[in-house]
Amino acid sequence: MTALGYVFDQTVLTGYAQGSLSIASLIVHLDERSVRIAVPMLAHSASAAQLNEQQRDELDSVITNVDMVEVSPLSYLTDSNELADILAATGSIDYPAAHTIAVANHLGLEIVTLDRARWEDVENALPWSLELVELRDD
Repeated sequence: MTALGYVFDQTVLTGYAQGSLSIASLIVHLDERSVRIAVPMLAHSASAAQLNEQQRDELDSVITNVDMVEVSPLSYLTDSNELADILAATGSIDYPAAHTIAVANHLGLEIVTLDRARWEDVENALPWSLELVELRDD
């Protein structure tokens, strides 16, 4: 993939909202270098469902106020059909993961995750490989 940017999955969004300093630093670093950060709407929804009100506000604030962070919605029938194709290919009903994959494919970006194992079943079911970057505090 050649585009400059990343797609944050549900685990990264949740980690940020729960106070991860390494994710906060990464967001600042990428924003300062004008590197795009895509947030799939369904990954945001899945993350927000796990958060309290204060954490949701923190997550929404960074999405709203950081220039290089942008929400990637399902806006067109082609978006919905690509999501359906991914769901059919994986035999999964993991909508946040499928939307994250669709956004990454559409934008030509790598997916950033805190949990590579979370992607194993989906990755094994797809007829193509995923470009994943796992963040770790080593």
